[in-house]
Amino acid sequence: MAVPQPLRDPRRLGGHTLVAAYPPGDRSASFETGDGALLTLFHTRLPDPDAFLERIDELQRAGGYPWLSLLDAGTSGGEPYVVVEKVDGTHLQKALSERDAQRLAIASMTGLAGLHRDGVAHGSFTPWSVVLTGAGPRLALLDLDALVTGGPGTTAVSDAPSPAPETGAPDDPDATARVAEKVATWSTAEPDAADETRPIGSLAYLPPEALRPEGYAPAPPGDLFAWAAVMVFAVTGRHAFERDSPSATMNAVLHDDPDLDGVPEGLAGVVAACLAKDPGQRPTAREALERLIGEAQLTVDRATLDVVNRSGATLPTAEPEEPETEPAVPAPPPRRGPRVGALLAAAVAIVLVAGLGGYLLGGNRTVAATTPAGADGTPSTSVSTLAAADEPAPPPPAVGDVTAPGPAITLKENPADPARLTGYRRGADTWVRTEGDTFTRLPGKDVEPARSPGGKWLAAVGPETITFTGAGEPFTVTPGVTYTRPTWSRDGAKLMLTTTSGEEGRPAGFVVVDVATRAVATVDTDDETTGGEGHFAWLPDGSGVVVGYRTETGHGVRFRDLTGDLTKAYHWVGETYGRRMFSPSGKTFVTFCPSGGTYCVWDTTTGVRQASIALFYPDGLLYGWYDDAHLIVADPRGDPHRIVAMDLRGRPQRVLAEIPPEDDTTDLLLYYTGN
Repeated sequence: MAVPQPLRDPRRLGGHTLVAAYPPGDRSASFETGDGALLTLFHTRLPDPDAFLERIDELQRAGGYPWLSLLDAGTSGGEPYVVVEKVDGTHLQKALSERDAQRLAIASMTGLAGLHRDGVAHGSFTPWSVVLTGAGPRLALLDLDALVTGGPGTTAVSDAPSPAPETGAPDDPDATARVAEKVATWSTAEPDAADETRPIGSLAYLPPEALRPEGYAPAPPGDLFAWAAVMVFAVTGRHAFERDSPSATMNAVLHDDPDLDGVPEGLAGVVAACLAKDPGQRPTAREALERLIGEAQLTVDRATLDVVNRSGATLPTAEPEEPETEPAVPAPPPRRGPRVGALLAAAVAIVLVAGLGGYLLGGNRTVAATTPAGADGTPSTSVSTLAAADEPAPPPPAVGDVTAPGPAITLKENPADPARLTGYRRGADTWVRTEGDTFTRLPGKDVEPARSPGGKWLAAVGPETITFTGAGEPFTVTPGVTYTRPTWSRDGAKLMLTTTSGEEGRPAGFVVVDVATRAVATVDTDDETTGGEGHFAWLPDGSGVVVGYRTETGHGVRFRDLTGDLTKAYHWVGETYGRRMFSPSGKTFVTFCPSGGTYCVWDTTTGVRQASIALFYPDGLLYGWYDDAHLIVADPRGDPHRIVAMDLRGRPQRVLAEIPPEDDTTDLLLYYTGN
């Protein structure tokens, strides 16, 4: 990317201070603003300035991560300008590693799914739409030149499917010339040395239906075609359809099968489906995203409920298959979300309630859902309808800072917060919140704090003894077994710890301490010999426990009663998050996604996936639930590092704490407790 040159005399444009200029283009000039954004001024006159500003407003509402933020727009002397977020990175110019290409595939499809859910098509997705940064891929929300010159660009879409392409169009030389001439005028406003090669390159990323001489209105199926062509380039370094001339490129787009040699098997199927010549044969963005992060395989190949009876016998299930016809469900309101169909198994019904990335969580919709299990424990195959919840309310704003002793942790709290930091550890030292905003270091070393819900009891868990202080007389218990990871029941009446065995520390059972009677009960299970992993969590109602286990193909969770007997298992949900897996209401739980994505949220009763949250940065440590609609997640990308309340679409909604990078060491552990 070109380097901007500082301006000797900074000027103002539309309320923005221009401090540096990029090399000018033929039709535009780009500047860096005083607040670090990128402003592009186009040397053209708009036929309808109001329509331009309305389009910008629509795009601002439809954006979101990983799209670059569209910050402002307006006109100056009759010429339009656009202000976008500026990031340090490079455009996609060569093949990526398989891992990075998969990361880009999920990130970009997540972005397209969000746009399409909001009724917007991108219309000009190419490798130049991708900016590779140290924090992960970012995407240009629109081709700025296209927005003001009438080329293909981000536009509102209707629910009507795109008509099939007229494959005879390129045989008309005059039509070919007209389309090629129009395409040759499309470029990008971002200053980049690669721009000189873009006319034919842009043509190679248009869908076949865009090459009709009578014109084309960008639509979601076209975005899927362009995305797939970009993925071919991302993993091979080859343009799937680029040829020596515009007409040859057009014919390749319309007639040639793409060369997918070198595209990884896990990606090739999705890419091939999206490159179908007929737009009606391409998947939707939601469907493509499901396949990318494993939802389709999970639902069709593995979603037979592993219903287990008391004796541990698995009930027989039929091979799952898709229904011949999709159950009819009412259409959603405009700009709220796509229809969500039920994917049924022959003997069990596993319904895809929410798309990956959480994009179907907002808005009022009717979706298909499984009904409760029958008397024999087998889930019913009948289908009912549920109304999905509205967009959840954001967390209340922070009203004050609290500085914690020891590590330089600054808490940003509100008295209405449903969860707050009640303790933390660094190395062998432990601090706990006592009253109000006061934190005190506990005596002793290697003590894990466990504050009960509501704060009545504090359990100081040492290597051999557990000391309870708070609501009653202090007391100490000695379980007499190797234990770890304390967790309280919802009513604060019992503390549970996982007992472990062997060098790997596999779960062998659990210990329960009743604070009223001070009784200690140890329960042994067979998890240490049957693939058990992770730590035990309480069931929301306190009637049993849950622990993770390894399967032949991945990871799942087992449900046990308080005697240790197995009651059921979800073998498809991925690796357990452990003792804090359940949401405050207990209606959902979180795991590490079985394939792709980062965190997955599941319905506790049915095991149906509710959301998937893809984090596009490393070390996004999960600390638990803030409320039913938000997780507490670490975001170490900036300075300071932040702990944020993140919604189930992966959007940070509020900063809960800030920690300088030098203090956010690997031995710093934070403990959040529900109020």
